[in-house]
Amino acid sequence: MFYRLYQFARAFFPQLDFTEIKWAKDTLSTEAYLLFLKQSRSEQRHALDVAQSIMNYKNTLSSSDFHNLLTAALLHDCGKSNVTIRLWHRVFIVLMQNMPQPIWSRLETSHTVFSLPIKISTQHATWGECLAQKAGLNPEICLLIREHHAPNTELGRILEKADNAH
Repeated sequence: MFYRLYQFARAFFPQLDFTEIKWAKDTLSTEAYLLFLKQSRSEQRHALDVAQSIMNYKNTLSSSDFHNLLTAALLHDCGKSNVTIRLWHRVFIVLMQNMPQPIWSRLETSHTVFSLPIKISTQHATWGECLAQKAGLNPEICLLIREHHAPNTELGRILEKADNAH
């Protein structure tokens, strides 16, 4: 409960330090950095936190795998930049995460005010993959972005764990 309140406060009042943004710029390719900048401040804060968790794997992964994972961490939610996400959308998604799948699916396909946040939750990874492909990012990064909620690889499971920790 307290963690969710903390998470809410950080989303509502995201604090970004210039050195963190510079680190993201230095870490990412120009195209990837432009995708990072398209994200909301709260998504950038979340991405930086996830990327910090990924830093723990620097010495256990190959240079290529580490770079791909770090880039995916900074961009895993970039698909959310396709829509305007309101605060109540975020709260609704968190509250409804454990809802039975038939209800979730019914809400997603309905034409109500509740369908957008559900669509954002279920579709942002696919949207992010498309944005990453259009930016010319390598297929491994695109795959990590697409599968960050349902990974099929070890790197994907690392990203999911880091994402869920923040």
